[in-house]
Amino acid sequence: MSSATRTQSVSNTSVKDRLIAFLTNPFGVMSLVVLMYLVKAVLKITVGHQINSPMIEGDGYHNLADILEALAVIVVIWVAKRPASSDYPFGKKNVEFFTSLAIGGALLVMAVQFALKSVVGLLALAPSFDQAVRAVLPLPVHEPLVMSTSTLPWVLALTIGSVILSLVVSRYQIAMGKRGGHASMIADGQETASDGRIEIITLIGVVGEYAFNAPWLEYPLGLVVAFAIAHTGYGLFQDGLRVLLQHSIGQEHEEEITKRCLAVAGVNKVESLKTFQIGSTAVCILTVTTEHRTGTISHLKYGIEYHIKQYLLDSGFSDCELNVKFEKPEPARHRIAYAVVEKDGESATAALSFVVAPSIAAATHIVVCDLENGMVVRTKQEEKPTDLPAFLDKKRVVRLYLFTADPAQLPGSNVAVLSSTSYQAELLGLC
Repeated sequence: MSSATRTQSVSNTSVKDRLIAFLTNPFGVMSLVVLMYLVKAVLKITVGHQINSPMIEGDGYHNLADILEALAVIVVIWVAKRPASSDYPFGKKNVEFFTSLAIGGALLVMAVQFALKSVVGLLALAPSFDQAVRAVLPLPVHEPLVMSTSTLPWVLALTIGSVILSLVVSRYQIAMGKRGGHASMIADGQETASDGRIEIITLIGVVGEYAFNAPWLEYPLGLVVAFAIAHTGYGLFQDGLRVLLQHSIGQEHEEEITKRCLAVAGVNKVESLKTFQIGSTAVCILTVTTEHRTGTISHLKYGIEYHIKQYLLDSGFSDCELNVKFEKPEPARHRIAYAVVEKDGESATAALSFVVAPSIAAATHIVVCDLENGMVVRTKQEEKPTDLPAFLDKKRVVRLYLFTADPAQLPGSNVAVLSSTSYQAELLGLC
């Protein structure tokens, strides 16, 4: 092989590799989508205006909105790719689901618009009833379709081409979105598929109207289109909302995670487990109790993470992020205390006469509680001492509770200050 031939071969390979890289890159995918929407929008608006077809022209304007949504997808993918930080420990991947919400909302609005056009067209078939309705509701003017034999081939070519292009590109978008774990790209791909289905029904309506002289045909089909759009929009909106509100990955998954944690030697109990999903990544935050020494915690953590990751990957998640915290198990018998304050106008000795204080400074009394296996078995209320740390150490209290959102450490003491789950004494078992 000559030097020139080898150079040409390398060059061709390089071009091919760059093309593949572009077509599999999320920014490359969405750039092609933007180009597709732009071409479709210009052609549909032009042709729809010429033949006075509100469905074709309106679909063209919808494609213009699709361009903005596709550009928004590019922006959120760029934001989501930025690395995690101390302020955002799991990164900013959830920002993609704002786009899912936006696309879903846009589809719902479009569904209403299509339904309204169809209703106006159906009302036009009954003039007297149409006038009666318009006397009450400000409905848009009905504009019937105007199409000739010469324009029909162009309309057919445009609509059929749009259908094929939408369905092919949607599969491409969804596949690349799943490959890269980009929920916004998948959502936009689903809308592109919805565009294709809309275009199929539009084609049927336009051709049927022309071929059978049935101007009413596009209107019931328009209602079908509206329902299809609304169904897709609702699904996308709901999916985006579930993720942004950090809906759990499911009770079945959480039960299996707990089971696998307990199967790891050294784990006494799973104190808490929180799960949610970011794109196709499962996030687990769990706290376990163990009697392992500090030096062996790393081995225990590795075992827990290995079993959980293996399970989640086998369950269909593309990745998982784990945050495992360890605590020493509490003794069966121990003491805690609540800083409380008297209710206004009531004696401190009366039943239900106090509430959990918002701060140590605001407290008037301390309620010491004896716990056995996590249950309060005895309580004793005393006036708040001058030297609170010494008092708590003498009583062997391990935790002090306040009704506050800012847990802290009590100065001069090893007693942790935690936030109470309620300020009401009766709900906490203090009386």
